[in-house]
Amino acid sequence: MLKKIALLTLVITVTACVSPTSLEEQSVAPNYQTKESVLISVIDQRQRVLQGKKKTFVGKAHVSFGIPVDWHVKQVLATEPGDKEKNLGQFLQSRLVHGLNTSGWNAIEVDLDESPEEETIRRLMKENNAGKMISLVLNEWYFSVNLNWVSAFNFDTDTNVLVYDLEEGQLLTKNIKERDVIEEKASQSPQNNVLLAYKAQLDQIVNDEEVRKAMSFD
Repeated sequence: MLKKIALLTLVITVTACVSPTSLEEQSVAPNYQTKESVLISVIDQRQRVLQGKKKTFVGKAHVSFGIPVDWHVKQVLATEPGDKEKNLGQFLQSRLVHGLNTSGWNAIEVDLDESPEEETIRRLMKENNAGKMISLVLNEWYFSVNLNWVSAFNFDTDTNVLVYDLEEGQLLTKNIKERDVIEEKASQSPQNNVLLAYKAQLDQIVNDEEVRKAMSFD
């Protein structure tokens, strides 16, 4: 599905520099709450990574003469202490968990390299006293931005969303695949445009009607 997103954010310009958007503005904003602890895991299965790219890779920036260079977490996403040591999955986990907990959830990060068996998932939930688990499996999460002029850039995502229940096992498997067209503004930085595009996608996933239904403890 093709969407065009105009990112609106409050920015502060000081000596021609744009300050990074705050952690709260970067983090997911759920429109509902759950009653029990929830495990959160982002599993990186991007084809680019499987073919040799580092898990810190996030996209391409076209610099002078349109030459593309790789961008990684530490170059474009790192705004908080510890971010520079995170890979993409860990970065997304942190923004999910921070936003969920700020909104009244009890969310716990779980680092996983691959989708585990249900027996392992049940063990993890028992160890953490969690009733549910949300796993995002990244098949694609990629942007390509041109730094030579203000324009729009593409943000491609392909995510398998899995929800598990401690007693009932796997409740949901859903794929969300999109190309978002991010409209840039001269008053915004490429960093903030990317961070807010990430937030918009995480919001869409967490607030998806089927995900919300699977997360119900009723």
